[in-house]
Amino acid sequence: MKFADLLLAAAGALALAGPAFAQQSEAPESGGPNFQSDPLHQFVTPRVLPSLKAAPKSPEADACANSDGRVDAKARVEACGKLIDSGKWKGQEIAWAYSNRCFALKKLGEQDKALADCDKAIQLDAKNAVAFQARGMIHQDKGDGDRALADYDKAVELGGNNAALFSDRGNVLLARGEADKALADYDKAIKLSGNGASVFIARGGAYLAKGQFDAALADYARAIELSPNNAFAHFNRGVAFYVKGDKARAVEEFRQALKIDPKNAYPGLWLFLAKGGAEGKAELQRYSAKFTQGAWPWPVAQYDLGALDLQSTLAAAKTPGDQCEAQFYIGAERLAKNVKDEGLAFVRKAVEICPKNFIEYIQAAAVLKASGVEMPKPAAPPPKAEPASAPESAPASPPSPVIRLDGGEPAGATPKVEPAPAAEPAPAKVDAPAIQPAAPSVPPAVEPAASPSQPAAPAVQPAAPQAPEPAKPESATPDDASQPKPETGTDSAPKPASANDGKQ
Repeated sequence: MKFADLLLAAAGALALAGPAFAQQSEAPESGGPNFQSDPLHQFVTPRVLPSLKAAPKSPEADACANSDGRVDAKARVEACGKLIDSGKWKGQEIAWAYSNRCFALKKLGEQDKALADCDKAIQLDAKNAVAFQARGMIHQDKGDGDRALADYDKAVELGGNNAALFSDRGNVLLARGEADKALADYDKAIKLSGNGASVFIARGGAYLAKGQFDAALADYARAIELSPNNAFAHFNRGVAFYVKGDKARAVEEFRQALKIDPKNAYPGLWLFLAKGGAEGKAELQRYSAKFTQGAWPWPVAQYDLGALDLQSTLAAAKTPGDQCEAQFYIGAERLAKNVKDEGLAFVRKAVEICPKNFIEYIQAAAVLKASGVEMPKPAAPPPKAEPASAPESAPASPPSPVIRLDGGEPAGATPKVEPAPAAEPAPAKVDAPAIQPAAPSVPPAVEPAASPSQPAAPAVQPAAPQAPEPAKPESATPDDASQPKPETGTDSAPKPASANDGKQ
């Protein structure tokens, strides 16, 4: 059976194939967006703000809290560090500064240092829901879905109630193959976020994973209504039309995604699959000149065009996510050329190694079912991990070698692949709401203006620490902290596309 025929037959098998959707990963400040990323990591650092009594604001406390949304991550790290190193506050009184520095370090890509700060914040304030949420994000970025889920669960238990928390937990559940639980979390995220396009895209992916194409298409349509120039939303809608069997409309959506974001190769790869034959190759050739060269999945486009051989393409796939995709796209190309046995072998390998929230996984599984090939036996989801308490001196964790849930690491190039140009700026993110830690015995501050882009979730009050003996009044110093309220905001103007949001 030709690959195109297999795809049409596969549509009926999608409901049994397991979850997957196109998403994009968060890039650090120094990097740029790539189509393989988590659509819901679109928020900037939550601001855990000190709640204090009356007195002039401290520049360091205000910068650490990023109360006006204008302080860059590097400056926040420095400001929080000054407050921590001053030694004036202990326990819960300074936990907020560790939480803020954790988020700032995460944004700078210093995951291990960020993890150590989140551990310290939790050690000092075990009821700090924001710190658990932040640590869950770091575990998720490092590919440790079990610890991420445990931390997200703990954040919810402690009263965390913001869209980012539920959408991130939904992503982890979807990657584990628990689409129904993921849907429940996405429903909560939509209620909390109001009209956030990224959450509709994520929920559409869960519906797609369950084979509920009309529900998926409805969510993608809503996302496009909210964000018409969102390339990620158009690409996902194209995938939904494609797996439903409507290749003509899929082609329209892939072309629209390429028009909005011509550097991303993924819509081009799926356009090649949807068109097929010489016509598909000609379209891929036309669009490929604008793809980001050298970066994954550019080698796959070169393979489809006949410019890179099979072994070089496989060698260019450096990360587990890239290797999963290489197996799928090579298998698809082989099946399109009626090399059935070889093609199905590659597709079966993709099912074995792909995370279940990859669109390549769901399509590969559907193709196997349609062709009558036995599916690899899925491994049972691992038991949920308990969130760990940090030791007195929380050491930085070593980098994890496991698959990133978003599949978004940049791939290294082989000698036959051109190096990638400088990355574009990462898309803006929406703040997760912060908590107010207990009041330290130091002076207060100004209230930041609330961001109009997204309402803040209610603050969670942790237990108050034992108050120290009152000190004699003294004049405010630069170390005096300020007293804003929890807020949301962005560090830069929002950028369309991928809502984090690019492929995967």
